[in-house]
Amino acid sequence: MTGARAAALVAAVLVAAAAAPAAGKRDRDLGGDTLRAARLIGTTRLADARVLLADLEKRAPTSPEVRWLRAELAFHDGRYADALAALDGLADDAVAGQVGATRALAKGSLEVTAGFTRTPSPAGRFEIWAGPADQAIVAVAGAALDAAYDALGEDFGHRPATPVRVELLGEPRDLARLSPLTEQDISTTGTIALSKYGKLMVVSPRATLLGYPWLDTMVHEYVHLVVSQLSHDEVPIWLHEGLARFQQARWRRGPGTTLSAGEKHLVREALRRGRWIGLDEMHPSMAKLPSQEAAQLAYAEVVTLVELIHAKVGYPGLRQLIASQRDGKSAKRAVTEVMGVPFAQLERSWKASLRGLDLAGARAGAGRIRLGHGGSPDPNAGVDQVASTKQRRLARLGGMLRAHGHAEAAAVEYEKALALGPDPFVAGKLAHTLAGLGRHERAIELASPLLAADDGDVAAAVTLGTSLVALQRWPDAVRALEAALRVSPFDPAVRCGLAQAYAALGDGRASREQAACTAVRR
Repeated sequence: MTGARAAALVAAVLVAAAAAPAAGKRDRDLGGDTLRAARLIGTTRLADARVLLADLEKRAPTSPEVRWLRAELAFHDGRYADALAALDGLADDAVAGQVGATRALAKGSLEVTAGFTRTPSPAGRFEIWAGPADQAIVAVAGAALDAAYDALGEDFGHRPATPVRVELLGEPRDLARLSPLTEQDISTTGTIALSKYGKLMVVSPRATLLGYPWLDTMVHEYVHLVVSQLSHDEVPIWLHEGLARFQQARWRRGPGTTLSAGEKHLVREALRRGRWIGLDEMHPSMAKLPSQEAAQLAYAEVVTLVELIHAKVGYPGLRQLIASQRDGKSAKRAVTEVMGVPFAQLERSWKASLRGLDLAGARAGAGRIRLGHGGSPDPNAGVDQVASTKQRRLARLGGMLRAHGHAEAAAVEYEKALALGPDPFVAGKLAHTLAGLGRHERAIELASPLLAADDGDVAAAVTLGTSLVALQRWPDAVRALEAALRVSPFDPAVRCGLAQAYAALGDGRASREQAACTAVRR
């Protein structure tokens, strides 16, 4: 629930109280308790909200405000049909228009999730709802989320008491129907997941041309949920996003962050031009920024700021920072108290530290989310980022030859291009081509440094993984293919390769991957 919705409820309660003929005919505390219940639901303190709503149901079961609260609680529980039933007969403009807003969300959610099935995560901490086309990734999602639950529980000292609802959505437009975001917001900034209403909503990587870091993104949204619950939703966007970006990979590695190749490029450009996204410009949402590049730069900024804070005060300091905001302090005051320096001084130190970042491996356009379905990707997509005109011409020719089935000739052109100087695009295309020709050692030689520089480089991960499988180097193959799984889980080469590698190592996940291999090949 947004502050605007809570404010609208305040107005509705005040109007209702003013309209009552006599105070004695209306519970004097009803308005205040109604508002308290709304705030509890809005900050996902649902257990407390249930207790208060049970009392309100006894005192005023038919009042529009109480019926709306009943619907809100049902909606947050994922009981969309019950939410609609609770509002039956109420006009959309009741409770200052909140009835209509909740009805629209519940109706859209019911329609989008029709046909979804529920799968508990292995530890039962999450309930993953997905349609038939996304069943192949449900078990992987559950395992990652359970790992995140443990890691974040240690870091922040908070573990949600009830299973968290996760909805895997088939299309970006579904996310628009289930949230305040528009389809334009989603396409402009590449926003593809959201934590809101006490649940996680994540668009399937199946809806993208090249995949995206869907597991880290899912955990990113879970971090938002944890921070919202801890802070009672009092943390501003810049700090919320910084914490989520800082923690999104904690399910698979220790504290700390590594900027992606695309983020490094944008930081380098911002340093050169002196143009940054201001912290206040990030409000009310990263999804409202003007481009994917602006959003990527903003994430890079806030994660480096949070990393600077964590380096000095650790997780105890981050916990204190969140608690102080829950108790009413502003973010900047809370940071000042935790760090022991004025916020303006910290901000100057942080911006100065950006000049010392290791930006090796920076790549323009890397990590950009490309929405769409079907077909083979353009073999020359991204070739415009090759700096040298001659290299670009040779690489483009290589792509055309490969697209027409002339792999040997394509490899020759890519080799010519690479001989002119190192370039990650050219190296990646050559590695992929050579792997297809069975020249696995050379493919591994080319792909390994690409994946080391950017663990989100799915093309390098797939090339490396499939070549390592071919050479039966199973542990290394698993590492490469698990990196690919985090981005492109519907690629048969990834799921079938993992099934083979896990089986060779006696890993129990082999059966999961074999089932997925069969499913994604259909």
